[in-house]
Amino acid sequence: MKKILFVSFFSPPMGSGGSQRILKIVNNLKGFEKYLLTANYPSIRYKDEFLKVSDDVKIFRVYYKDPRLFFPKALLKLIKRKKKEEGGIDVIEEFKILKGGLLSKLKLSFFIPDEKVTWVKDASLEGKRIIKENEIDTVITTGPPHSVHLIGLKLKTLGIKWVMDLRDLWSDNPFVLYPGKVREKNRRLEERCIREADLILTVTKSFKERLIKTYDFLSEDRVKVVYGGYDENDFNVPPKKLKGFTISYAGSFYSIQTPVYFLKAIREIIDENEEIKRNIKVYILGPFEENTKRIVSSLGLENYVVVTGFIPHREAISYILGSSVLFLYLARDGFETVPQKTFEYMRAKKRILALVPDGECKNILETCGFKDSVDPEDVTEIKKKIKELFGLWKRGEDFKPDIDCVRKYSMDNLVDVFINSLKEGGVI
Repeated sequence: MKKILFVSFFSPPMGSGGSQRILKIVNNLKGFEKYLLTANYPSIRYKDEFLKVSDDVKIFRVYYKDPRLFFPKALLKLIKRKKKEEGGIDVIEEFKILKGGLLSKLKLSFFIPDEKVTWVKDASLEGKRIIKENEIDTVITTGPPHSVHLIGLKLKTLGIKWVMDLRDLWSDNPFVLYPGKVREKNRRLEERCIREADLILTVTKSFKERLIKTYDFLSEDRVKVVYGGYDENDFNVPPKKLKGFTISYAGSFYSIQTPVYFLKAIREIIDENEEIKRNIKVYILGPFEENTKRIVSSLGLENYVVVTGFIPHREAISYILGSSVLFLYLARDGFETVPQKTFEYMRAKKRILALVPDGECKNILETCGFKDSVDPEDVTEIKKKIKELFGLWKRGEDFKPDIDCVRKYSMDNLVDVFINSLKEGGVI
């Protein structure tokens, strides 16, 4: 039986979107002997006890020395202290970029490619031991964090086949605001890894095109596309009982991924339309909630917008199934990205208010029958679309997407694509 070692910083019980893809692939992959090298991360903030790795996976955990644990607490408080807001600033100008602050800049500047690089040395040593003792000849590293690919670079010296799985772009990631020359330093590291990897997997065709354009030595057949997707088993939960016209967003907001345009539209609709005001409720489900709460407070939307913070994945699915409309946001510069939540939204068979630019995400949605797309920064058009969706909800009009199109993104199909990609890439 073929043996594969997966290397992922994130895994259950870490409640992170970064653990979803590798978890679903590993759990649904049959006919292989599977090993998982992952982090023992005791300082993790978010835990999801419902997420499980299947029993047929041999798990090895390596302690992560979180740099934050070695900072004096007084210094951390000083770094995290928020600057007093200046009055009179337009809400969109104030929140169109959700800045990470000094701590984020320090992490990007001193830990390259990211702060998880402190995990690389110990994880690489463990990875070499696992490979030698179990005679493994295929390793798959998944990032971000992209420091995980440095482990693959080290393990490659053992003569194994190495697959880089890129869930996001690395040096060209529009959502990471690299300071100064840090982006170029990441570019050089990325190039080293791409030169050495036997196969590269990406989650969108656009990512593949970007990599081939950036690195002229990279051939078409060395990059395969395996989309994110949904796991049918995740939908064995009852819908959340939500009252009224409900709009839900499952995920986080950060950097240029901001809810300010959407929330500004909600504020104006509530001021203009008494009927919608009586019926509407917005749920924002996910971590990094502090900035979102500040926007909600600035717009006086506390009675209309619920910001839950992190919740377990199955509870998020329950909200998705119980909502009238699902809200998807993708900043204009993210036109090459297709968020993981896109596929779970489609599986829920709900109307999707998609504030997305022209690009791959919009194309996938519209091909599968989800055509309520709006420019992500056009508040007037967002308002118009929300009013239209409210009217459809009020009239009780059914929505029927192209189910056969949606099923292409089920994990049952995508695992087959994953295996075929490894075969075509010559790594198994």
